[in-house]
Amino acid sequence: MTMTTQRALSRICTCILLTILVLARTAMPAAADDLLAIRNATNPAQAEVRFSEADLLALPQVTIRTRTEFTDGVVEFVGPLARDAIAFIDVGSATTIHLVAANDYAIDIPFSDLTDYDVILAMQTNGERLTIRDKGPIWLMYPLDDHAELQDPMYNNRLIWQLTFIELR
Repeated sequence: MTMTTQRALSRICTCILLTILVLARTAMPAAADDLLAIRNATNPAQAEVRFSEADLLALPQVTIRTRTEFTDGVVEFVGPLARDAIAFIDVGSATTIHLVAANDYAIDIPFSDLTDYDVILAMQTNGERLTIRDKGPIWLMYPLDDHAELQDPMYNNRLIWQLTFIELR
């Protein structure tokens, strides 16, 4: 089996598993253990999708090793791809992603960032689970060191931590 075929099968299996998880969770009321909610403002009829820690950990985990202006040296970040979580909601005509942190800090990023780069919902740094005290439980992380264009300071400004809500616009 070629690497391309393996990746395709892996993504199909992941999508099926996540669809089952999301369908099970959208039928239930919001739970206290929900870490992240995703909604599409361009399609208000569509239900909001909520993820618990277990839901996010069930997604394939990706590792990024990079430097940021908020950390010392190269740090290993681990979490699911943001585009994998967003895949559980119909993207529709959305071109912008509105991200909101626990303290109501918000930032907009172009949807294309998630297709152009392996942006993750980091839940671990250097093998340790992120907590609220250290920018967790979810920190949006770009692979800054992997692409020269991501050295632009505007990408450091997109590294929103304590992420709780994503709205597609």
